[in-house]
Amino acid sequence: MPVLLLAALAIGAYTLYGAFWRLYLSPIAHIPGPKLAALTLWYEFYYDVILGGQYTFKIIELHKQYGPIIRISPWELHVGDPDFYGVLYATSASGQRRHKYNWFTESFGLDNSVFATWDHDTHKMRRGALGVYFSMQSVRRLDGLIRERVTMLLKRFSEFKDNGDVMMMSWAFAAFTNDVVMTYSFARCDHRLEAPDFDPSYRDASFFGSTAENFMKHAPWINNLMQSIPDSMARLAHPAMAAFIEQKRNTLKQIAAIHDGQDGQKDSLSHPTIFHSILDSKLPPEEKSVTRLSDDAQVLMMAGTLTTAWTLEVIMFWLIMRPEILRKLKDELKAAIPDKDAVVPLPTLEALPYLNAVMKEGVRLTYGVSCRLARVDPDNEMVYTDPATGKDWVIPPNTPVGMTSVQIHHTESIFPDSKRFYPERWLTPEARSLEKYIVSFTAGSRQCLGIYLAHAEMYLVLSAIWRRWGSTGYRDEDDEGVFELYKTGLRDVEIEADAFLPLQQKGTQGIRVRAFK
Repeated sequence: MPVLLLAALAIGAYTLYGAFWRLYLSPIAHIPGPKLAALTLWYEFYYDVILGGQYTFKIIELHKQYGPIIRISPWELHVGDPDFYGVLYATSASGQRRHKYNWFTESFGLDNSVFATWDHDTHKMRRGALGVYFSMQSVRRLDGLIRERVTMLLKRFSEFKDNGDVMMMSWAFAAFTNDVVMTYSFARCDHRLEAPDFDPSYRDASFFGSTAENFMKHAPWINNLMQSIPDSMARLAHPAMAAFIEQKRNTLKQIAAIHDGQDGQKDSLSHPTIFHSILDSKLPPEEKSVTRLSDDAQVLMMAGTLTTAWTLEVIMFWLIMRPEILRKLKDELKAAIPDKDAVVPLPTLEALPYLNAVMKEGVRLTYGVSCRLARVDPDNEMVYTDPATGKDWVIPPNTPVGMTSVQIHHTESIFPDSKRFYPERWLTPEARSLEKYIVSFTAGSRQCLGIYLAHAEMYLVLSAIWRRWGSTGYRDEDDEGVFELYKTGLRDVEIEADAFLPLQQKGTQGIRVRAFK
């Protein structure tokens, strides 16, 4: 028999056995779901790459067909029951370890970062070193930095009011958040708020680096390829990715300068800076290498620039669209801040009920990240009990299991009329029981490090803006001006695709406004 024929027969037999094993012998073969998803990753590839970020929504449909626990790939499960979240995303205090799914984390090309560290124990060490800079106490020390950047943001609003130009709020808010996180991390502010167009270059490169995940998880080798070729070739091959690669290289240079003692800018600041302090810490030398810390820095810059800025955008849209909500917020702010130029302590702002309600709705409708975030229990079985049938589903150890904030935040039994921006849902006696279902910052041992910084930025920005500004639908007599939406509609704020971050309609330019006297 010819060698080629034998080879073909062997490949065919191997393929048939592989398909049989995945469908009938796999440890998760008992979990319901579409057979094609159990057979091949091409099923996910079709929805996320060919159809453009649609697998998240397909998974939600599959739950309606197959039930609250489903198999979504040859190796991965998904649970749609919001009450399972605390089990899957367990805290360190529970004594349960949770790995990340390394197929997912490798798609960003930032393997050494805390975010992409899949192993529980390594993550715990790295997070412990970084987490101290994002505690509530540490964030309090940034009060002056954040307020100074808020003041500059307000100044820019006044300039746009005077010249009548359209403001790209995605650029403005990203400039604000980037200035804050850059200063805190590196003792260096690029003053993007002062740039005439808010200099969206960092924001755009970060956005591409984040939203390329849908494709990159299927071909992570592209990251290495793009970094290995000359910059000129990279720009020809893919300008957006080349900009992201350049951003990573600049971050590496910044960490190297701090590592070599060539950056002394921290001496002029009243607060510690993250990477100067980490390099002076007692971490093992390998954990303080330039390459490892530059991955951490890149993730911090991207997350610190994009996510809070998007929440502020969405809140601005709804406050302009819904004058009755804006009126309630402004009434509360005016009562709490009679003198709009007074410096109000952060704890005072944190105690304002309606401001908190507005923030929670903004966080709920921006999701944090819109994709599923799989966790792996390396030690024990997990058991999911279907509340409708009482049936127990055994999940073997080392099985990636994900849940998705988009699905949870739009569970109508928890958040009725879930697409509606409705702060009042957080002011009812039952509101406290809803808080565990807001998972934009995830939960457990891998909860987002930046939660306190994000909250501080939102409290200070929202109170400062809306104590001084109104909209064409509602304003106070002492307002400095009003905002009006410009060529911006509902499809510019509602999710239509998932690419790690939520994507709106194709071609959207984000939230655009004009400012008037």
